[in-house]
Amino acid sequence: MVSKNIKKSNSSELDELSGYKVLPVQIAGGTGTHYLYFKQHTSKREDPLLPSSRTIYISNIPADATERDLRRLFQGVARVARVVFHSAVGQDAVKVAAAAAQATSDISKISKVVKGKPKATAEVTKVQQVAPLLSSGGSAHVVLLEDVELGAVLGMKAGVREWAIDSSHGLARHVLDYGAARPAVDAVRADVDAFMARFEEAQYERDRMLEQQQNVADADGFIPVVRRARGGKNTDGTASVTAMSTDEAREAGAARKEPTTYANLYRFQARERKRDQLVDLRRKFEEDKEKIARMRQARQFRPY
Repeated sequence: MVSKNIKKSNSSELDELSGYKVLPVQIAGGTGTHYLYFKQHTSKREDPLLPSSRTIYISNIPADATERDLRRLFQGVARVARVVFHSAVGQDAVKVAAAAAQATSDISKISKVVKGKPKATAEVTKVQQVAPLLSSGGSAHVVLLEDVELGAVLGMKAGVREWAIDSSHGLARHVLDYGAARPAVDAVRADVDAFMARFEEAQYERDRMLEQQQNVADADGFIPVVRRARGGKNTDGTASVTAMSTDEAREAGAARKEPTTYANLYRFQARERKRDQLVDLRRKFEEDKEKIARMRQARQFRPY
């Protein structure tokens, strides 16, 4: 049932309700109409995972909605980069935080083409997983690929979209969920092999970058020490460092070591030192007076 507060737009545009665009969808195999509500995402603090310039917030999505469903919904209007679902049933907060951290790392990572990478990483086998169910009236953030596509989504033409239904519903979904929780040994082995291949690829890239940084002087002319794995070397053999013997180190330390003095350890020492300085100043003053008097007598004193 549609609220009476819906603002009727032009016949070619979607209706609005409290700032939300109302998007009607027809569930495949059903007779009723389901309504989705979306608007541009706004936040007081900019989030690199959810840039407001190309992110929409959509609510009242079906409980079994997946990223593929939302991609299909906006197909032909905008390209979806990723979808962040909220209020999933049985969602683990630790896994959500880990996924967000991984997504942030992937965004900040600059893609590089590295020669000599193992070809085993080209194919990755995933253990079958079932998309989690969302709570009633669930919501999600849909991040688009480009900023210009946000205007195309907000300016979608009026009309009822079709919401396709996958085969994994009802009893079929429970059977699929049961099988995903108990994957075959071959699938697990393939998934582990793919993970190890990606890990070895990352290690290869790290070692290659560290090897390039060896014996490279910085702007000040110093060669920084590059940390390598245990048992590795910090140089490639072209540079060497000569260590002094124990006796030489002891002699060098003794030569640099200055005698420790405690002139102002006590207050009376400080008073005596100041008194001696005043006596010395008076003595020098009297000597200068006598010297000036002698020069005047000899007519050699010329102050100007």
